Amino acid sequence: MLDIKVWEVKFMEKDRSTRIIAISALIVGVVGLTIGFALTASQLTVRSSAEVHPVDDFSVLFSSSASAVETNDITATIAPANSEHPATATDATINNSNVKAPVIQNLHAVFTEPGQSATYNFYAFNPNDYTAYLKALSFASTTPTCTAVNTANQTSVDAACAGISLSISVGSTITNQKTSLAAITNHSLAANSSEPISVVIDYASTAKKASGDFNVTFGDITLTYNSLDS
Repeated sequence: MLDIKVWEVKFMEKDRSTRIIAISALIVGVVGLTIGFALTASQLTVRSSAEVHPVDDFSVLFSSSASAVETNDITATIAPANSEHPATATDATINNSNVKAPVIQNLHAVFTEPGQSATYNFYAFNPNDYTAYLKALSFASTTPTCTAVNTANQTSVDAACAGISLSISVGSTITNQKTSLAAITNHSLAANSSEPISVVIDYASTAKKASGDFNVTFGDITLTYNSLDS
């Protein structure tokens, strides 16, 4: 009886040890499986960038037409029209070949007496699909330079020169301007539209007469349009 009991105890202890070993092996297997998955994980990184290089196609051009860009010569309007010895003027020409710096040139009047003027009417045309803004108007010189020709007395020429002026009007907001405007605001020119420009060369009726012929030189006028009103 004693031997049998001892055998049963030993058998049970052996069976419990076997179970413990089996469970331990299973735990090690699960841990090993987990580690295996961790080692096969991967990390993906996306690094992005971009550059923007806008095409600078902005331009405002001179035009002889209000509805499209045309470059016909501009004939001046002479006043008074029925003078006994009327003034004359050459036709102005438009050159838009450099779209960043268009030019209208050859504005030239020949006066015979005070009280005469020559007016050139043309257009600034915005061919862009967005609004243009007039930001500045610059006179290279606010007073003309007068030079006596042949026998004319320079002193009398200088006195007469004081009565000769150049002015410009742009759209409906800038009229008879004779000096520079460095910071123009709220002057817009809608996309694919135009605004009128008038340049007047005037020999005032109150001006003095010179003793002879003289030449008059004016500085350039520059209009600066931007794509932003800032």
